[in-house]
Parts: sequence; C-alpha cells; structure tokens
Amino acid sequence: MNKADNMAHRAKSHPPRAGVRLTCLVVASLIGLSAAEAMGLNVMSYRKQVFPPRSGSSTTAPLSKVVPFATLLGGDLTKSFIQITNIPSPGSNGLADSNFVIGHALAGRLNLAPHISDAGGNKVFFFVKGLSNPPTVSSEGNELHFQFVFPTLQIKGYYKDFSTEGDLAMGDAVSEKVQVDVFITPATNHLGFPTYHSAHAVFKGELKVPEKCTYWVGIIFPVNMCDLVTEYLKQIKPAIENGIRDSLQQTNTRLQFDQAAAQYLLADLRKQAGLDPASPAQLQIVQTAFQGTDYVVSYRTSP
Repeated sequence: MNKADNMAHRAKSHPPRAGVRLTCLVVASLIGLSAAEAMGLNVMSYRKQVFPPRSGSSTTAPLSKVVPFATLLGGDLTKSFIQITNIPSPGSNGLADSNFVIGHALAGRLNLAPHISDAGGNKVFFFVKGLSNPPTVSSEGNELHFQFVFPTLQIKGYYKDFSTEGDLAMGDAVSEKVQVDVFITPATNHLGFPTYHSAHAVFKGELKVPEKCTYWVGIIFPVNMCDLVTEYLKQIKPAIENGIRDSLQQTNTRLQFDQAAAQYLLADLRKQAGLDPASPAQLQIVQTAFQGTDYVVSYRTSP
C-alpha cells in the first residue's frame, strides 16, 4: 500500500471526534457574524432570560382615550359668547368692553371704535351694541367651527356728541343676519399634549333698511344714515376678525389654554385608569395624534 492509500485508510478507520466538529462550527459561526457586521447588518444574539423583569416595566397593552377638542376647551360652552359694544356706560370715561369667551380657556378683548363722520362742520357718531347667543359647535375636517349668531346688532346714531338720554337728531339702525364664525385648528405640542395651530374669524352682517334714511342736521345739511351705517359695518368687520385672531394667537392665551388642557387631560386619563387623585402612580404617554378634531392618546401607568 503506497503512502496516499495508507492515509486514506487511516481517515476511514479514525473519523474526526465530536469536539473537533464543534470547534469547526464555532469558527464558521464567528466568521459569518463578522461578515454580517462588516455589511452593516444589525445582528442580535439571543439568550434565555433566567432573571425576573425589572419592576415598573409593563408588557400589558396601553390604554387609549379619544377626547373631542371642544371638550378640552373646558367649561360650559353654552356660556360662551361674543359681545360687540362700544356705547359708553353712564358715568364711564371710556368705551364699553367688547370681548369674547370660548370655554374657560380662550378669551380676549376687541377694540371697536365708533364711526365718526363730518356733517356740515359738526360730527355724526355711530356706536354699536349686541350680544351673541351661545355658539353652535361642529367639526369641519381638521377645524372646529364655532358659530355665534346675534339676535340683533343695534347701531346708535348721535349728532354732535354722545348723550345717555339718546339723540332724536340722528336715527338708529339695526343690522340683521349677524354672525361671527370662529375656526380653530387643533394640533399637538412638542410634549404631545393638545394645543392649537391657528385660529381665524369671519364677521357677517347686513343693514336692515329702515323706513327713513335721510336726516337733516343743522336744518340744511342732509345725512344719509343708511350709507353711514353700511360703511360702519364694513369698518367693524376687520376689527372683529383681526381682534379675535390676534387675541387667540397671543402667547399668554396659548399658554393658558395649554396648561388648562393638559391638566384636564391628565385628570381624565387618571380617572379612566382607575387611579386615585392622591396616588403616586405616574402616566406614561405612548402616542398622541389628532384625527380630525378628536385628540387620540395611548398611555400606560407605572407605580
């Protein structure tokens, strides 16, 4: 038997031992792992867990809650209103307060000046007064729509000067079909809590044409009251729209809303989770988003 046949015969008679095969497999595995890491693959080694999980961790499914944005405004929406008035109160030195309230977290003041026109060397003044009904609230896409309707909007006319006793020299008028539509677009802030992205308003109103439009002041000077009131309605439109928008975009107004909404939300989530208000248990917000005007949140509780 030559040398080559002798080596083959010895290999058949004495196969590799199991320890040698295991060593080869380990080497091959290490080579494969190094190659995978070299290609940028995230390779994880798994091993059996033989110790209990850390205290506080939870494998239970998170709780979820859907909260309409109108609810986050807080308060009784039937007490929301817009007041448009600048007729001085008896004994006051300034104009009456024009303001609005939506829920208890959104509010602001409106600066509405009277309308002043020249009338033969003297002045004709017009003031406005009206209070809206509580709003109807509806969702339109990703906007929340508040519609404030005014039963009536009075425009009071005065010649030469304002008088608390009234003024027979200049007529009054009424605006009809008056409403203010406020649109608010909700959003989430950097912490995932509810806030709002933008807000705007639209004022609508028409003169209810009276039986008499022309008044003679100073005996010889005619004043078309209807034209002046129509002009005044055009004047107060941007004042109301810009006033509401600017008030809602103020930093302090936003902060007040964010704080009130976050406090309401956390209290509501703790109540849903069955936690006592005095409990030290914490809430862990997992995910938040707005679906239309509904705030959707998932969360867990931890000791």
